[in-house]
Amino acid sequence: MSISKLLIRNLAIGGLLVLQLLPAVSAEVPLTAFEANYKLYYGKMKAANARLSMAQTGDDWRWFLLTRPKGLLSLLTNKEPYSETIFTRIDGNHRIQQLTVADKGENDKQLETAKFDWNARQVEMLREGVAGTAPLENDVYDHLSIHLFSAKMLDENLQQASVDFYYKGRVVKSELNQLEKTSITIEENEIDVIVIGQSVEGSSTTYKYYYDPGTPFIPMKIISGKPDKKPVTWFYVPAK
Repeated sequence: MSISKLLIRNLAIGGLLVLQLLPAVSAEVPLTAFEANYKLYYGKMKAANARLSMAQTGDDWRWFLLTRPKGLLSLLTNKEPYSETIFTRIDGNHRIQQLTVADKGENDKQLETAKFDWNARQVEMLREGVAGTAPLENDVYDHLSIHLFSAKMLDENLQQASVDFYYKGRVVKSELNQLEKTSITIEENEIDVIVIGQSVEGSSTTYKYYYDPGTPFIPMKIISGKPDKKPVTWFYVPAK
């Protein structure tokens, strides 16, 4: 697979995430609308810019991630991968209603959709033309909404946790662990962060999320990669 196709596929997932399916969120971590910008690197090569946002419309909340290729990658493709997750409050819990992963370009192409029926406890999925269903036994997260669970981990000082996770047309197990407290430099400013690591059943890709505890929904940095591949690194870009 070419580097451009690999990056588009990974970036479209969002968190490579990042990196979305919201069930119960601790009452101590209120939802807050935001918009955050990132620079993405594949190894040392700048690959894309990205915008991550969460906003409320009526009773619904919407996660949205849009990625625009830059540098060499922009010469290879005009696709702009995006992912969207919509969730609402049901029986006191925030739960995902649907998600979409698509390419935004000259010819928009929908790559993946999933609709969650919490009454029937079932998710209906369509990924690259292949349909499927899966039971919803527990709250489910994905590459966007996992940041809400990370906020819960930080708020409750959970050192490790296992969650049900939506990944490429399946609901699998995902393990999260608080790895360390450290500091990183963002635009010449040093920021204290807590690092949470994530692994996903059936995938060799691992993730590290660097959070400022003061803004727990917004990762300051994300690193994702496989053991034999160059990592993809997201750097938060402060608003000016």
